[in-house]
This record gives sequence, C-alpha cells and structure tokens, in this order.
Amino acid sequence: MTPAHRYLTAMAARVTEWDAALIRQAVLGTAWLRDGRVSANDFRDYLPEVAQGAVGLTIRQLPTKKHGALIRKATVQGHPITVPSTAESTHGKPIQVWELTPAGRDAARELIEGRVAA
Repeated sequence: MTPAHRYLTAMAARVTEWDAALIRQAVLGTAWLRDGRVSANDFRDYLPEVAQGAVGLTIRQLPTKKHGALIRKATVQGHPITVPSTAESTHGKPIQVWELTPAGRDAARELIEGRVAA
C-alpha cells in the first residue's frame, strides 16, 4: 500500500455516516438546482464543519455502483471540466465539476420533492 493510499484510507475511516449523508444531500440538491452540474464550490459553505477531506472523499464515492452511480465527471469534448477551488486552504487548485446521472436525477428529485412535501 502506497503512503497516499494509506493516507486516503485513514481519512475515509474518519468520515462518519452522518457527514457522508449531509454531503450526498448537498451534492444532489445543489446539482438539481443548478441544472444537473455541481462542484464543491457550490455547496461547501452550507455544510457544517466535517472531517477533513470528507467532501472530496464522499463525492468520489458517488459514481460507484455501490453508492448508486449518482454522478459522473462533467466533460466537454471528452475532457473533464474543472474550476478553481474557492476554499482558501487550496489556493485555487482545480476541482472537478460533476453532473447527475439519470439515477442521480431521480434521487435528487426525490430528495427535493420530499423536502417540499414535508
């Protein structure tokens, strides 16, 4: 196991189910309101402080079958779309833009409609 893999594994172990659920809701809800595309810049400020690295780790799990394949990397002509991060700690490093998959659109619609009905 590489040092980077050990570090990411340790970080992922610190992400609570609560944090992951909040981030998942933020991703889906924000993407739904922004015509299906989202980056961490769009919702980071609305989340409570969560485990360091939780946003990136959680988002990277959402495209997997295990998590419902809810999002995928947004691309233009086959190239990933990135935007500069607005988090001060990242010094403007590029971050990924994600887009909802059909399953993600369904999950986001259920999330939003459930909130409206409540």
